[in-house]
Amino acid sequence: MRKNKLNLFIEYLSATLILSYFFLHNIFLVLIGTSFSLYLVNIDVINSLVNGIKKHLQLQKIDKKSNKNSISIYSNNIKLKSSKEVNELELVEAIEELGFIPSIDRESDINAA
Repeated sequence: MRKNKLNLFIEYLSATLILSYFFLHNIFLVLIGTSFSLYLVNIDVINSLVNGIKKHLQLQKIDKKSNKNSISIYSNNIKLKSSKEVNELELVEAIEELGFIPSIDRESDINAA
């Protein structure tokens, strides 16, 4: 019941703040009234987002508590290297080795340039 009265109050307050521009000519009151209106329009989405964040934080707290109580198991880290070696040279390395700029076609490597 309290939430309904609060929402009703915010509805009237937002409308009053927006209409107060005609009397007070203050744009900040209009922006505040608009933000209250946007809050009321999206109140369900905001509440579901807040509840999701609360659940996520509770799960993190539970995980931290369970990590303290559990026995830690250490494993050996194995670094794997790719068996496929890269034979392609970069352009700079190709120029240093060959002494000229190679063409795109491998078959037409003419000593030019």
